Amino acid sequence: MTTRTLLIAALVAAIIPVQLTAQDATRPKPDSSQGGTMDDQHMMGPWKEMNAFHRVMAAAWHPASQKGDVAPLKARVKELLTTADAWAASKPPATPASCGTEAVRNAATKVATESKALVALVDSGADDAKLKAALKGVHDSFEVAEKGCGGHG
Repeated sequence: MTTRTLLIAALVAAIIPVQLTAQDATRPKPDSSQGGTMDDQHMMGPWKEMNAFHRVMAAAWHPASQKGDVAPLKARVKELLTTADAWAASKPPATPASCGTEAVRNAATKVATESKALVALVDSGADDAKLKAALKGVHDSFEVAEKGCGGHG
């Protein structure tokens, strides 16, 4: 290599990390009022109580549905109910207006009702198959509300 080629290579190597850092600095940061990382923020919708429920649901749903592991569900089922109740009792955001529709409100209420039944199943020592089936029901009801309110999916 010539001296000129080495100089250009050194300059490029010095500039690239600065450009990456500048790009990282311009990326939007997660809204601290909703918590989470950029990875889970992309899944969030406009309703903060729905998002709080979504984070707990995801922590239980993904291990159960993808690996058959219900331990996270058992550990967080009461938190799931608490966030479901808070969501069902909360006021939907003004925008989008679809969050306040009867279908979305009914789905949020159904999530809370099904979450309460799920707690009872966990407390009764129900088998994993029953827990996974009940969790799927809660998840399916959640998705109705989430899609109706402009969340991902």
